[in-house]
Amino acid sequence: MRQQAQDPGFGSKYGNTTKRIINKDGSFNVVREGIDSGIRDLYQGLITISNLRFVLNVTLLYFILNALFALFYLFNGVENLSGGLVVEGWDAFFKSFYFSVQTFTTVGYGAVAPLGFGANSIASIEALAGSMYFALVTGVLYGRFSRPKSKLIFSEKAIIAPYGDKQALMFRLANRRSNVLMKMKAEVIFMIKEDENDPSRRSYYNLPLELDQVQFLPLSWTVVHPIDEDSPLFGLNHQQLMMQRAEVMILIFGFDDTFNQDVHARYSYTADEFEFDAKFKPAFELRANGEAYMNINKIHDYDKLN
Repeated sequence: MRQQAQDPGFGSKYGNTTKRIINKDGSFNVVREGIDSGIRDLYQGLITISNLRFVLNVTLLYFILNALFALFYLFNGVENLSGGLVVEGWDAFFKSFYFSVQTFTTVGYGAVAPLGFGANSIASIEALAGSMYFALVTGVLYGRFSRPKSKLIFSEKAIIAPYGDKQALMFRLANRRSNVLMKMKAEVIFMIKEDENDPSRRSYYNLPLELDQVQFLPLSWTVVHPIDEDSPLFGLNHQQLMMQRAEVMILIFGFDDTFNQDVHARYSYTADEFEFDAKFKPAFELRANGEAYMNINKIHDYDKLN
């Protein structure tokens, strides 16, 4: 007899327009307000944001700080920056800005130099600020590169098809990187709206797997949940799964041999990403020289059975 699992942390009450729980990139479909925003939280944010956002943030802050110090030099008097003719307007600002860049980066070409106590004081503070800025950016950059992170690829579709004398839910995954992942373990949770009297309530079930762990992941891994009488998917067709807004949530654990640290990945399939009566095509083959050859992009390929 199938038994509901405890709420995994997403709550059981939802509106009819609720989106999927886990997004395709593994993030949770949750917007939180009032969270802490201290220095440590800022560091965590810079560690976890995308590469493009990281570069844009670092570059934007670089220009903002230099523009700020340029205004300080400008208010102190551009005539206190030696080198070249005395300029006014935007030319004065750009002269201050480029001197700020040279001071901030400690390049110091020597074409422009500070004169007087005010300009030298600003330059001294900026030199310290520049050193701290690049030290912090270097530390965050190192943290981003050194942080172990899995790069697993999942099949675009989860398949429900005949499996032996019954049916089974199947999906595939593989490692996109060349590193070695070991002691891989999978946990799969099935979520569905099954209470007709309370359509806003969701139920959760742990799906037993035919093989819930593998020691190594050099090739692909097809995760299989046999659908028997005790399975929450038993007797449900595709239309029913769509109407009941079913979702399969996946958590993968493993050990990264490169970093000697544990890694994990999240993924999910909603009912519209299920494919009935299909079979995965082989993702790897044995060559004549005895080597196993695998094309990662073929992990998504499948054939319809009828």
